[in-house]
Amino acid sequence: MRFQEQAKLGFFPLPPSETVRLKRWLSLPERFSALDPCVGDGAAFATLLQSSGLRFGIEIDAHRSAQARALGIEVLHANTLDVRCDAESVSLMYLNPPYDWEYGHGENERLESIFLQHSYRWLKCEGVLVLVIPQPRIQPCARLLAEHFRDIRVYRLTSVESVRFKQVAILAVRRKRHDRLRDPALNAMTRYLERLALQDDIPELEDTPEATYRLPSSGPILLTNTGLPFDQIEDVLLQSAAYRQAARVLIREQRDVGERPLTPLHGGHVHESPVKKP
Repeated sequence: MRFQEQAKLGFFPLPPSETVRLKRWLSLPERFSALDPCVGDGAAFATLLQSSGLRFGIEIDAHRSAQARALGIEVLHANTLDVRCDAESVSLMYLNPPYDWEYGHGENERLESIFLQHSYRWLKCEGVLVLVIPQPRIQPCARLLAEHFRDIRVYRLTSVESVRFKQVAILAVRRKRHDRLRDPALNAMTRYLERLALQDDIPELEDTPEATYRLPSSGPILLTNTGLPFDQIEDVLLQSAAYRQAARVLIREQRDVGERPLTPLHGGHVHESPVKKP
C-alpha cells in the first residue's frame, strides 16, 4: 500500500494566487463539466472555477474528500488509477498529480506521467488541460503532450511554495483525431518540451494572460471505481474476527501502573508542598 500512503503525504496544493492567475486564461461556456483527478481538499479547483460548471473530483484521502465535497465538488473517494471514465467527456481537466516515483516489479515511472497517461483520454477534443508539475517532470510528459495536445504554453509559477517545488503550469488544448503531427514535427515538438525541463528562462505566469483557452460544452460524467472500496474496508475492519485475533498479539493494552518504581523518587520527580508550622 505504499502508493496510497505516499499519495496522502504528497499533497502539494496550488497556492491561491497562482490559481487566480490561471483562471483568467479560461473562457467558460454556460454548460460544461470539469474534472480534477487529484482534487485534494478542493480549494484550488473551487477557486479555478468558482461556482461555474459541473465539478467532479477524485481523492484518495477520506478527510480531504470530505473537505472538497463541502465546497460543492462531487468527489469519488478512490485511487485515481483505479477509476474509469468515458473517453472524451470532460471539457476541462485540472491535474496536479503526486510528485513521486511509481514502485513496482517492472520499470518505474514518474507518477506525473502515469497520471497524465491514465486520465488525458477523458478530456474532450478541443478540451483544455491545466497541468501543474515540477519543471524537471516536463521531460517524461513531453511526448504525450506533443502527440495529443496543441497550443501548449508553459509558465513558471512564482509563489513561495511553487518556487520550492519548481512548479510550472502547462496549458494545452487536446487535438482532434485528424490533427495529429507527422513524425518530424512530433519529434521536434517533443524535443522542444524536453529542453524546457532544463531551461532557466521559462516565462513567469503573469496577471494578464497572453491568450484565452475556450472550453467546449459538455454534460455530466460518470466516474467508476474499479479498485478497493476504502471506506467500506475501514468500517468493517475493526469488527472482523481476523482483526480481533491479530490485535491480541500486535496491539499492547494499556495497564495501570501500581508497582513500586525501579529507582527511588527524588526532587526532580516529586515536588513537595510546603507544610505550615504551627
